[in-house]
Amino acid sequence: MGGLGLVLSGGGAPAAYFGAGVARAIEDLGLTPDVVSGVSAGALNAAALGHGLTATELAAMWESISWHDIYGIRTDVWNAVDLRGLFTPGGNPVERALDSVGWTWLLDTSPGERTLARHLGADESGQFTVQAGRTLVVSAVEQASGEVVRFCSALPPRSRRSDGGFKRVRISTGHVLASAAVPLLFPPGRIGTKTYVDAGLVANTPLAPVMAYEPDAVIVVSGAGVARPARDPRTWGEAIELLADNVAYFSLMADYKHALTVNTLAAAAPGATAKRHVPMLLISPSELGFSLGGFLRFTAEDARRVIEYGRREATGRIRRWLTERRRAAG
Repeated sequence: MGGLGLVLSGGGAPAAYFGAGVARAIEDLGLTPDVVSGVSAGALNAAALGHGLTATELAAMWESISWHDIYGIRTDVWNAVDLRGLFTPGGNPVERALDSVGWTWLLDTSPGERTLARHLGADESGQFTVQAGRTLVVSAVEQASGEVVRFCSALPPRSRRSDGGFKRVRISTGHVLASAAVPLLFPPGRIGTKTYVDAGLVANTPLAPVMAYEPDAVIVVSGAGVARPARDPRTWGEAIELLADNVAYFSLMADYKHALTVNTLAAAAPGATAKRHVPMLLISPSELGFSLGGFLRFTAEDARRVIEYGRREATGRIRRWLTERRRAAG
C-alpha cells in the first residue's frame, strides 16, 4: 500500500499530548500519514487523525478538554462493597477483603465517549467517517480470550492478513474507548456480545499492524519514557511508575527490534522474504516517565506544555531522518 505509517502509543494524558505534538511536527514538515495505528491514549489521537482532523485541530481539541470531559466519578457507591465476600468463611483476610470489593472498575468514561463523538462528528451509534485514502487501526484485547484484535477501516494486503487479528469494521467511538479501557480503572468496552479492554499491557506500541500495510516509512511515537538506566525507586508510588514504564518499554522494544530484524534480513537477502526494508524513526519522550498523578491529569496547561515539547522534540528528529534518507537514496 505504501505511504507513511504513524504509530501512536498509550500512556494516559502525557501520551495523548506528546503524540499530538509529534503530529504537529509531522504536519509542519509537510508529511501526511497514510496509515495511523493507535492504542489507548494513542487510539484517541489516531481516531482524530484518521477522521481527518489536522494536527493543529487535534492540539486545539486537547487544549479545550479537562478531566471531566474524559471521565467521571462513579456514584453507585452501594455496589462498591460486597459484604458476602467479606464474611464468607475460609480463605485468608487479604482474599476476603479483595472478594468484598464489588467494583471491578473505578471511573465512568461516558463523558469521554460524548466528547469524542462531538469532535469526530459521530452519528447516534458512535460511528464516524475515516478520511478517504487513510487507514485507521485501533487495537484492543478481547477480554474472554485475551487475544489482541486490530479494528481497522481497511484490511492490509491479503498476503499480510495472517500477521494477526485484523477485523474490518465501521470504526466507532466504542472501538476507540475499548482500546483505552484501562483494566480496573475504566469499564471494559462492549462491542456486540464481546467485551474489550486496553491493549497497552501487551501491545502498547502498535507497530506490527502498521507494518502489515507495507508502508514506505514509519514514525513510531512512544507514549512515555524514562532515562535509562532508571534509578532505583524510593517509594511505593515510584515502584509502580517504574513497573509501568518497564512494561511499556518491553512492549515497545519487542516490536521495534523485531521490525529492525526484518529490515536487516530484507536488506541482506531480499529473496529470502516477501517483506521489504522499511525506514523507521522512533520518537520517545525521555522527560515523560509514567506518573500516577499525571496519567489522568487532563488540563489545558499540561496540554499546551507537552504538545509543544513533543512538537519541538520531533521536528529536529524528523528533519535529520529525512535528510539521512535522501542521502541514502543517492
